[in-house]
Amino acid sequence: MRKLSLAVGSLLLATCLSAAPAYADDPDTRRVEVFGEDAPQGYVEIPKADAHQRGLAAPTGTVTPIEVNGPSDKRIDLVYLGDGFTAAEQDLYTSQVAHSWEVLAQREPFKTYRKLFNVWQVNVVSNESGSDNDPTEGVRKDTALNGEYYCEGLARLICIDVPIAQSYAALAPAYDQIAVVINSTTYGGAGYTDEELVTFSGGHVSGAEILPHELGHSLGDLADEYPYWAYPDDGSTYTGPEPAERNISIHNAERQAAQQAKWWRWLGAPTPDGGAIGTFEGAYYNNLGIYRPSDNSLMRSLRKPFNLVGSEEMTRKFYETTGLVDAATPSDKPVRAPARLSVTHVDIPTVSTRWFVNGEEIAEWAGATSVDVLVKKPKGKPEGPWCGRKDLERKKGECAYTVTVSDSTDFVRDPGYRADTLTTSITWTVDYKHGPKK
Repeated sequence: MRKLSLAVGSLLLATCLSAAPAYADDPDTRRVEVFGEDAPQGYVEIPKADAHQRGLAAPTGTVTPIEVNGPSDKRIDLVYLGDGFTAAEQDLYTSQVAHSWEVLAQREPFKTYRKLFNVWQVNVVSNESGSDNDPTEGVRKDTALNGEYYCEGLARLICIDVPIAQSYAALAPAYDQIAVVINSTTYGGAGYTDEELVTFSGGHVSGAEILPHELGHSLGDLADEYPYWAYPDDGSTYTGPEPAERNISIHNAERQAAQQAKWWRWLGAPTPDGGAIGTFEGAYYNNLGIYRPSDNSLMRSLRKPFNLVGSEEMTRKFYETTGLVDAATPSDKPVRAPARLSVTHVDIPTVSTRWFVNGEEIAEWAGATSVDVLVKKPKGKPEGPWCGRKDLERKKGECAYTVTVSDSTDFVRDPGYRADTLTTSITWTVDYKHGPKK
């Protein structure tokens, strides 16, 4: 631990921030990320204040679907909550939710994979407008989520009552990520790294920029690519082992290429955040001894794009949550011919299908989402393969029909990712022996 005085523009924060990602596993504290207007700055441990233990009544609130793209068990459900918005200010809250979602949805890879998200708005009504300690320390407001600036003495760190927020989020059909909009024009926010929860000021131009960065952590498992901003040249040196996160490494470009490690496949590629992918020293809260893939991506500064390495990880993690297939003809037991086999895949332009019969690809079925299984060979030239055309197959009385659904996106270069996460196969055993079901 070390004392820091963090300044970005007019923002001055003073607190005891951890100098490394490791922290005590204290059940009585939570770890939150602190933000300046231009960049994240570090982490602080805050005490838990579980108001639900005081016997508060179950919350009520109207749930509004902002964008619904599929079943919740096959989507990433983002739930917005508001704090400090009175009944008369719900239209203001709605407009700030819409702005935040558009900021997020226009940043890649969220833009390309927008259809993998469901977005919900819970209309949380507070008795009073605003937030504690805003615009000055000592101000008290009666709000639903107990939002407060000056959390742990940090002027722009906005804390809330997490259990209460989670209980409101549970009013939505499902939630994977929670975004809490604070009714204030004063810049501030917080990233609750273990609760998949973010707070930000809805009325400040930079407030909504906090959410994409935090989702880089909670969805993409990406590491921070910044040192502590108060000490840009303090000589802090990382001396630990190779981190698990894909976007930081102790190996420079030469060693990555030689070892085929981390982001070696991307080295030299032009990256959306500027320049080309390489190894830039300084990341993971240290100035030396550890590298990031690009000079200044979203995991280092706000308002920036993800670099190519970050986008690849985000894409993989999206699909680990959602999968590629929304629905399909059941395949747990043999299907009797005649039948139609169908698959509904996620609505992403780069996702397509390939079909195989007993391991033989049927080229004319490429891209199809349903195929017909015939009980007899049709007269004349078949419109596609007939599984019973081979004597061996006919004697067995069964055939295997397989569909492979995959995403050919340029966001991913790792062949392991493509094979394991960006590809799904379903195989049906088709029963010819017993004929049609009567």
